[in-house]
Amino acid sequence: MTMTQPHRLRNHIQRALRYSLALLLATTATLGHAQESITIHNPWVKATYPGQNISAGYMTITSANDVTLVKIESDVSESVEIHSMKMENNVMKMRMLPSLPLAAGKPYKLEPAGYHFMLFDLKKPLLDAQTVNFELTFKNKQNIEFKQSVKAAVKNAENSSGPANHSDHEHHHSH
Repeated sequence: MTMTQPHRLRNHIQRALRYSLALLLATTATLGHAQESITIHNPWVKATYPGQNISAGYMTITSANDVTLVKIESDVSESVEIHSMKMENNVMKMRMLPSLPLAAGKPYKLEPAGYHFMLFDLKKPLLDAQTVNFELTFKNKQNIEFKQSVKAAVKNAENSSGPANHSDHEHHHSH
């Protein structure tokens, strides 16, 4: 082995490490920028009645970039789904959506009788003035996922800013 071989190897390793570090920093900068591009307004969750094990969550989500909401988790329920509601032939239809694409700059209002989150298998009753923690997972155009935490106030229908929500009604899911 000549003296130049270890020197070449060391240079190759150093170059690979510099490249890896630059790539890591670029990815971190992208993730940080993506997280800052999501704004959440007026997050709230419907208070439950005794024996009720589902609820609904609402908020307005705006993204500075085109992203897709791909997953929602909550500390108060076993599962959270994205749902849409619309009138079809005088019947209110609700269906689960696998994801919710968000166009850049367009506010998406999750509200009663529209898009909303359904919280299933609640771990405890949700009472007025409590807080529910959500973790929303988004995916950007480069398929990089990032998460955003949201704290939502629990409100009775009378305390909400909209009409009474549909969690008092029967749920029929069409997939």
